[in-house]
Amino acid sequence: MYGQANLPKQRIPLSQKTKKWREECVEAYIDLSKFGVSERRSYLKSLYDYYNGVIDEQDYRYVLKPYGKTRNNFPSKLRNYPIIKPIIDLLLGEKAKRPLNYTVTVTNADSTSIKEQEKYSALLQIANQLFEQKVAPQEGAEQPPAPQQILEEFERTYVDSRALKGQAAINYIMQNQEIRDKFQKGFFHYLVTGEVYSHKGVIRNDPFYEILNPLDIDYDKDPDLEFVEDGDWAMVRKYAHASTVIDTFGESLTDEQILELENPQQTSADSYLLYRAEANGSDENIYRNRLIECITVYWKSRKRIGFVTYGDPLTGTDEEMVVEEGFRLSKEMKSLGAKIRYEWVNEVWEGTRIDGRFYIDINPIANQRTSLDNPSKCKLPVNGRKYSDINSDNISLVSLGIPYQLNYNIFKYRMELAIARSKDIIAQFDINMIPKKWDMDKFMYFVEGTGIAWVDYNKEGIQLSPQHQSVLDMSIKTIDQYLQLLESIQLEWEKISGVNRQRQGGIGPYEGKAASQQAIVQSSHITEDLFRKFARFEQRELQGLLDYSKDAWVNGKKGMYVMPDTTIQMFDITSMELMESEFGIFVSDSGRDQDKLEQARAIGQSMVQAGIPSSTVLDMFDTENFIGLKDKIRKAEKAQEELQQKQQEAQQQQQQQAMQMEQQKMQQEELSKDKDRQVEIEKALIAAESKDQTGKMQLDMEKMLREFELKEQEIKLKEKALYKEGDTIPNGE
Repeated sequence: MYGQANLPKQRIPLSQKTKKWREECVEAYIDLSKFGVSERRSYLKSLYDYYNGVIDEQDYRYVLKPYGKTRNNFPSKLRNYPIIKPIIDLLLGEKAKRPLNYTVTVTNADSTSIKEQEKYSALLQIANQLFEQKVAPQEGAEQPPAPQQILEEFERTYVDSRALKGQAAINYIMQNQEIRDKFQKGFFHYLVTGEVYSHKGVIRNDPFYEILNPLDIDYDKDPDLEFVEDGDWAMVRKYAHASTVIDTFGESLTDEQILELENPQQTSADSYLLYRAEANGSDENIYRNRLIECITVYWKSRKRIGFVTYGDPLTGTDEEMVVEEGFRLSKEMKSLGAKIRYEWVNEVWEGTRIDGRFYIDINPIANQRTSLDNPSKCKLPVNGRKYSDINSDNISLVSLGIPYQLNYNIFKYRMELAIARSKDIIAQFDINMIPKKWDMDKFMYFVEGTGIAWVDYNKEGIQLSPQHQSVLDMSIKTIDQYLQLLESIQLEWEKISGVNRQRQGGIGPYEGKAASQQAIVQSSHITEDLFRKFARFEQRELQGLLDYSKDAWVNGKKGMYVMPDTTIQMFDITSMELMESEFGIFVSDSGRDQDKLEQARAIGQSMVQAGIPSSTVLDMFDTENFIGLKDKIRKAEKAQEELQQKQQEAQQQQQQQAMQMEQQKMQQEELSKDKDRQVEIEKALIAAESKDQTGKMQLDMEKMLREFELKEQEIKLKEKALYKEGDTIPNGE
């Protein structure tokens, strides 16, 4: 057996890492993990039993065997009355409804310069449009926005094109690997055991992700580190049948090894996950055990890399590149003054032991999660965290509830005994009070059927009196006290867990709406730390999957995924777009986002009343991201404003048309009056001609005729101005 001091040396060249060295490393880390593993597995498994309501009689030994012996034929049996499970299930339901909002950003050093270039290009384009509008104005052309407006819009909406590719990549992985459901499974482990673990990597040029059973994990890390992926080593211990082992490791096993797996040698009681020692230490299912132990170890070894510094003849600047161990400088590079320096950096290795005898796949993992800035920084494929293990043993929500569950079951058991002992108020009669010629059955029939006990006080030789009757109270007064105790236990457990009755939907008869809402808000403050810590774990997981996608899609990737509104998004990513990008994942506060989403969706009714189409409001409900919801509301408001503006313009146009028609009507009336006056003049002329007046009258007539002709020409000009070209002039004129 290897101790901690006998771990094989890690800072050695790759040429010295022989097959023997590799197997010794795997065996050494497995030996390190043997201390306390069985006790830890047993404790964690008991937490799942408490959640499921499995009774372990060892917990109730002092109740069931108060004097060291078991009492037979007792009128009560110890049962489980779950008070832990409803709390866990409620938190699981809340987690399922919480949004998972994540945003991909680019953390490359050139991100700022690229953004400034994009901003300069946008401003230059607007400046050109303003110049063209000034030099050669076009009638009806839309006025370009002001530069200040462009800057504000740019800062609000700018997204690096590489970040869009990263966002598409993580969206695809989320659906392809069913990440949301796996996070929900991990949250269940987190609530029950206070621990959550995962395994991720690359299989067949695609990232993979799985949630691990906390019973199968062992690891070591610095005390100040929160996450397992930053630790020194981690181990995944699983038990599987030969068929599963062949499916998983078949490519690395020889035909002889596959044949030997038919008769496993490392089976034990500990490997049977459903086994738990009973009082007599036996379980008949243990004899069906043919599970094979498979242990995969990940650890950080050391490797030697070189940094080559040389002068670029084109730019005249010094360049640096990273080379592997054993790299030789060429004559051309030496002529450029190239120099090489070596450093020892960390490198993650993996190895698997099957059935305690087969060692396979012991080598550096193909997909190293390293940093562009620090080549020694690397992460393990196994990640996880604990809820509260700072300077103390870890706890979980279930472990906090165990004392309350045990006391609740005990008091329920004692109350059941009290109910069995409790009798009603009983009347005692002297047996000689039964009338003559009556038997006991007839007497009891009248007592139970009519409520009357007929007696015969004149029996011969028997002196009876009413004093022969009495009442016996056999009821147990402690039942009410047990009910109060049970109530207090439940209230204390709700206080510790942070899930009160108002949060579970129980409202008291005298509680108002405001008091209930305040109780729910205060309750959420206690449990929010659970959600916050798990959200931090989710952020690490999404970051890891995005990092692994760069190695998995080294030759590029084409794919599709479905958005929440059922639209299909296609993406085409080239390898260079991912390889040259350093991505960061930002996960928003799901608790605050949920509150904001609920408040934003609450205004949907008022939006419908304001005239916004119902389809637009329903489209908002498909959005889980508050930023996206706010953007949709902004677009709906903008569409509503445009609609109102068009309605106002149409109304103004109608008013203008009505005014024009009124003016035309007034002008027409004036023309009609002028025509009437002309008719009167014509009549006067005709009358004057018939009377054959003097020369003076003739001169007046000529003058009137000239005025008539001028007036007639004026009327025709007005008619032409009044009616548009092509319109028919009244009276055919």
